[in-house]
Amino acid sequence: MYKNQLQELAQRSCFNLPSYTCVREGPDHAPMFKAAVNFNGETYESPAFCTTLRQAEHSAAEVALNALASRGPSNSLAARILDETGVYKNLLQEVSQRVGASLPLYTTYRSGLGHLPVFTCTVELAGITFTGEPAKNKKQAEKNAAMAAWSSLKLCKSSGCIKDNLGSINCLLKGAK
Repeated sequence: MYKNQLQELAQRSCFNLPSYTCVREGPDHAPMFKAAVNFNGETYESPAFCTTLRQAEHSAAEVALNALASRGPSNSLAARILDETGVYKNLLQEVSQRVGASLPLYTTYRSGLGHLPVFTCTVELAGITFTGEPAKNKKQAEKNAAMAAWSSLKLCKSSGCIKDNLGSINCLLKGAK
């Protein structure tokens, strides 16, 4: 799945397709693989050795997507395309599943005039509610809420600001790599 998402991002961004290199270690009966992916001139490496080449390549692609996502929204083409693909919704769902938490719950509110609607969305994750920027459609509002949640989780993880009221997302931060 991560390889597919990275390839889609490359195609939408008009970048060269990701290229993978692999290191194989161990005996023939129990080989271990570690992969690296070159994406738009940057190399991302799988954090550990895997039992299959496919797992190693997916791990490297996951590292690349997480690195790109952690940069947050910006004016760069890759970041804008990354935002458009909805990768933040996927990341929130995958982290929730990985740590056994309930799935993110999205709630969208419509306001504004009939011909100029404004959608605002919140996402509840581990008992914490995050609100995204308003958008012109429901789909984008959900993506904005997911982006806000992911950015908050990353900021909280990097600054070590686990407070008592955020204790319930401790496990999510561990799963957010």
